[in-house]
Amino acid sequence: MKAWLTPLFFLLIPVFYVFVGLIGLSLYGVVFWTGATILTLLGAYCTKFLPPLEESTT
Repeated sequence: MKAWLTPLFFLLIPVFYVFVGLIGLSLYGVVFWTGATILTLLGAYCTKFLPPLEESTT
């Protein structure tokens, strides 16, 4: 379950942008930057839960 957190946080960034635009806060750049920064940092933090890559021998 934790392996899905990184892609989830990165996919939530455009959803956050659309949501903020719909509720009328699109004029406030601080809201966009803060939300994107927090979601990006959370996604980067959760990369430690990703499984290690397996190398193929082909």
